[in-house]
Amino acid sequence: MKKQLFTLIFAVYLVSFGNIFGQNSQYPKTKIDGTEYYIYTVQEGEGLFGVARKFEVSLDDLKNINPGTENGLKAGQQMFVPVKKETSNNAKQASSKSANIRQEYTLHKVENKQTLFAISKKYKVRQEEIIKANPQLSKGLTEGMTLRIPITNSDKSNWVSEQSIEKAVKKVNSTKSEQKIHIVKEDETLYSIGRLYDVTVVDIIRLNPESSKNLPIGSELKIPSANQVDTKKNNESANSKSEVVIKKYADNNTPEKNSANTKIVKIAFLLPFMLDEEKQDPSDKRFVDFYSGALIAVHKAKLRGISCEIFTFDTGKSEQKVTEALANPELKDMDLIIGPAFSNQISLVADFAKENKVNTLIPFSSKVYDIENNPYLFQFNPGVEAEFDFSANLLTGKYLNYNIVFAELPGISSSDEGRIWSNALKKELGKKHKTFAEIELITSDNANFKSVLKKNEKNLVIFNTDKYAYMSPFIAPLRSCTDQYEITLFEQYNWKNQNEKMPSSIYVSPFMSKYNPKELGEFNKLYTQLFKNDVNTDSPRFDLLGYDLSNYFISIIYRYGNKFIDRIGSINITNGIQSQPRFERISNESGFINQRLYLGEDKK
Repeated sequence: MKKQLFTLIFAVYLVSFGNIFGQNSQYPKTKIDGTEYYIYTVQEGEGLFGVARKFEVSLDDLKNINPGTENGLKAGQQMFVPVKKETSNNAKQASSKSANIRQEYTLHKVENKQTLFAISKKYKVRQEEIIKANPQLSKGLTEGMTLRIPITNSDKSNWVSEQSIEKAVKKVNSTKSEQKIHIVKEDETLYSIGRLYDVTVVDIIRLNPESSKNLPIGSELKIPSANQVDTKKNNESANSKSEVVIKKYADNNTPEKNSANTKIVKIAFLLPFMLDEEKQDPSDKRFVDFYSGALIAVHKAKLRGISCEIFTFDTGKSEQKVTEALANPELKDMDLIIGPAFSNQISLVADFAKENKVNTLIPFSSKVYDIENNPYLFQFNPGVEAEFDFSANLLTGKYLNYNIVFAELPGISSSDEGRIWSNALKKELGKKHKTFAEIELITSDNANFKSVLKKNEKNLVIFNTDKYAYMSPFIAPLRSCTDQYEITLFEQYNWKNQNEKMPSSIYVSPFMSKYNPKELGEFNKLYTQLFKNDVNTDSPRFDLLGYDLSNYFISIIYRYGNKFIDRIGSINITNGIQSQPRFERISNESGFINQRLYLGEDKK
């Protein structure tokens, strides 16, 4: 079906092409940064490829000049197309020579852990050109491989500043003063609609509050006029800052007069909002929650006299999306990058951070690529080593007099973090000459916990897996022993949101189990006011995580500037609601890993 649809569209394109070709002179022109462009209005059913063929320009040129068009074009959308200059015979010969120059190469030997993105940035050559010149890359990039890097004598960039484009768009659309009604079409997003009418997502949400939650096809959106936008900007209030999924959010208000520091804190968020996905995975809402909490931190910073400029990119789950985001020149000037969310994207961002010396926070992963050698990375999730140290101190300290039982499930992978953790704990207890019991569990029907539990002592049970599905069949037989034995389960933090009734338990996490009720109440109230939604009560709360981390870094960047990494070991900020990180280097050349962990207890 898709193939038939493509064939039909392509056939329609070929028919249309013959009628329009050669009539480019009919389009209005404008100059941006000294370069002449056609102002072209996209026709119904027309794609980026069709426009490129129509004007005989490259797809890359169109994408660079018109950010966002790589996600598709909409009828009525205005875009800039470079005016193709007449080529004389001499010019053609020069062009031919230039083409020949492009066939020259320099050789590059791939270094340890080096990515194609890093190589392309080093030589200022597109990744696609490197791949084309090196067919062997189809089997992957490996250390020691020698690559041919294309050489060009042209350093001219196709990028046009976003500010210049915005000014030109405003000039072209200056007559759009009346409010319009837009009918939402398939695959449209608030951002693409905003670009179409030269308004921000915030402006649209102000007139259509429901659009921040849902954007059904065929629904009507009120599009604010230029006058309405200006008025709203002048009368901006706290309740107007409800934007959740945006390309760029900026708060450039001047700090209050009583503030001696006039620094604007610049932060970029690389998060997976999944705006291009037809079906939204409910689990992806946690990233929207995280960003919502971050915006509350930005809002409260403003009230303290701190100005922030926030750049936000929807990075999806793919490496390509992250690569496109990193191509934005603004990212090199950030005080902090927050993200990405998925492990397959981390290496790209980590290489970018190291090459451009941009401090970068990885908020979710416990395994951050190259953090041992990258001084610009911050890992919030402490990981297995820190959790083990904390747990070992508990078993040889607070829980020293407990009867410790290790419940061994068969067939658990050697890479299972729960198995690594429990085996390490057994070794540590052996070093301290602390005895413990073990029980082999085959099936839940034959789980004889009573053979290792002690009636006159407190019992602490530890499973050798972090996978809830593996241990859940054994919860019922363990719970059945609680009428005769005092049992505490040492559970993994990711088991906490399960619905099954558990025995009393303890857990280790970077999140506090008890919140300050006053601070939490104020946050919940502000969240509801800003986003017109009830808070999510899952544990952990991602909105609180976004708030705590953003508040932490905004405060120290504003106070110390980019030199904060020299002071961070002595900084002790304790105004987090759910978490209060303590970042430490693991070596002189490494990045920072949060070492703050908490003991949580669930009494039954």
